[in-house]
Amino acid sequence: MREKIVVMGGSFNPPTIAHQRLMLGAVETLGAARGIFVPSSHAYVSAKMRRDKHRNEVLPEEARLRMLLAMAADDPRLEVEDCEFHRAERSYTYESMEAVQEKYPEAELYFVAGGDKTAVISRWHRIREFLERFRIVLVRRDDYEPEAELRQNPFLSGHLDRFSMIEAPAGLDGVSSSAVREKLREGLPGAEAMLHPAVWAILQEYAGAYRMKIEMFRGEYQFLSNFYEAPVEYRGLRYGSNEAAFQAQKCLTEEERREFTLLRPSDSKKRGSSVQLRPDWEEVKAGIMEELVRAKFTQNEELGRLLLATGKSELIEGNSWNDTFWGVDLKTGEGRNELGKALMKVRAELAARQV
Repeated sequence: MREKIVVMGGSFNPPTIAHQRLMLGAVETLGAARGIFVPSSHAYVSAKMRRDKHRNEVLPEEARLRMLLAMAADDPRLEVEDCEFHRAERSYTYESMEAVQEKYPEAELYFVAGGDKTAVISRWHRIREFLERFRIVLVRRDDYEPEAELRQNPFLSGHLDRFSMIEAPAGLDGVSSSAVREKLREGLPGAEAMLHPAVWAILQEYAGAYRMKIEMFRGEYQFLSNFYEAPVEYRGLRYGSNEAAFQAQKCLTEEERREFTLLRPSDSKKRGSSVQLRPDWEEVKAGIMEELVRAKFTQNEELGRLLLATGKSELIEGNSWNDTFWGVDLKTGEGRNELGKALMKVRAELAARQV
């Protein structure tokens, strides 16, 4: 009888206890001699996440390889194959299975795929040859039975003998690489429990990869900008934006400040550049900005909720107009980012109130 080998591919960004338990479950269910993890290349993982706003959260190949090796060290049946790291062209599952087969020419290979992948299997690269040479293991879950979908597929229904089914390990609901990244990004508890202790230890070296940075206050993050129009009451006057309120504080008299209550953000900035500055402006402007940021996000409940939703992300007012006091120059990367600091301070205050 041919030796059976289970192969599991994936990003493993990072590998979790769900990967380990699923692999061991497949090895034991099939009576396989070994299970081999095949991590995807950095180029593939980056391309897969390129439309994700958290696309910067891709661990280096070296980190993912170390984590898998550490996790596999628990059981002599587990191995790691890094063939996809060394392939210059686009990598497909078929080629990775070929690489494992070359290493174990007499073995019968089983590739583990989530049951929810059934719908796309018929479109896999070289799927006819794949099913002639290799077998596929589908994972049943409480809410999904892949057998019915296999029978309904005109192509796959003719190859039912090439598929095996295993049950998803119990007690792992919610455990995934994306959940780990989210918890680390948002500073939430629970990430460590989803990982093998050795994987967690290695991950600490790369934890910064999961700290999201919001580097421009545009698009969905435009609400962070002082130019975002939201009413704010400050020192007895009501302004249409924080920009208007801030520029008004440069003035010497209330009569002058009152003019800004009627101005749009861009007009306020223009007007503020021509007023006679109060003599202590440079000393007080940072404190005024912090007070205005606090007023904006406490007086406008929905904006406060949106600010809290940025989690632990570093807030940076990246700009192209060389403002290195309130923000950071996008060309040079230099700047004090005082507005970003004020936003993060107010966010921490809002979060503390919820505890």
